[in-house]
Amino acid sequence: MRNIMIFLSIACLIVMVSACSKHPCSCNCKFKQKKQSTPTNKNQPKQQIKDIYAKTAEQGDRCSFGGKTCGCRAKISEDIGYTRQELDELADANLGLGCGNPINLGEIKEGQTILDLGSGAGLDCFLAARKVGSKGKVIGVDMTPAMVKKATENAHKYGYNNVAFRQGDIENLPAEDSSIDIIISNCVLSLVSNKEKAFKEAYRVLKPGGKMYVSDIVLLKELSIEQKNDNRLRGTCVLGALLKNDYLNIIKNVGFKLDLLDEDFEVNIKKFNNNTLPISSLKYIAIK
Repeated sequence: MRNIMIFLSIACLIVMVSACSKHPCSCNCKFKQKKQSTPTNKNQPKQQIKDIYAKTAEQGDRCSFGGKTCGCRAKISEDIGYTRQELDELADANLGLGCGNPINLGEIKEGQTILDLGSGAGLDCFLAARKVGSKGKVIGVDMTPAMVKKATENAHKYGYNNVAFRQGDIENLPAEDSSIDIIISNCVLSLVSNKEKAFKEAYRVLKPGGKMYVSDIVLLKELSIEQKNDNRLRGTCVLGALLKNDYLNIIKNVGFKLDLLDEDFEVNIKKFNNNTLPISSLKYIAIK
């Protein structure tokens, strides 16, 4: 009898491990879809977004954000392009909110000045700081005071003296004209209501020949009414995203030369655990 019990326990454990391997980010979170009484505005109110990201900064690995971040931030980030070593070394700086790894999209040289649009808890800033070295500088801009506070604490914790975080608006950047070598941004520009103004600001602060390395969400077709009213997507880049061609045309019309490097059509599963979302993650370089 004892041997039978041991066998059953082992079999049960194998089944559980197998299930976790197939669904590594289920996290035992149970979501009840709540529809808003009125349709969600395509341009989400800025204060609503600030409030949601403030809670994210304070709570860290949230179960109710975007449908899939409970206990899964490292898995999500690894799926979209970060290494396990990077994520282990900078665990507190990773909130699992990106849709790619902009650091890997192009060259970052020692001594350069880098600007991160929507720097969150600081992950991309710290990875960039390793590349620019002590002679370089990384500036992270985030509109949420709680995120700036968390990122600053992380900079002290991880010992990055060449990184500074500023509270600011992407549509009105706290940076001088022609002062930045490289701009990085990860799943943030899609949140901005006035994307043309945001890209014009990026163009303003970049040095001549400066570049943007960006991962961002675009729509492959319009969202359904049900998707627009899904409370789990409130504050996410999905509800602020533009149709792909509209998004790319804004970048070109501002004056950037665009180099589209890659497109991830599985980001709806990797990031949101929802294969019905008509989105992709663009990886591109925009050159001034």
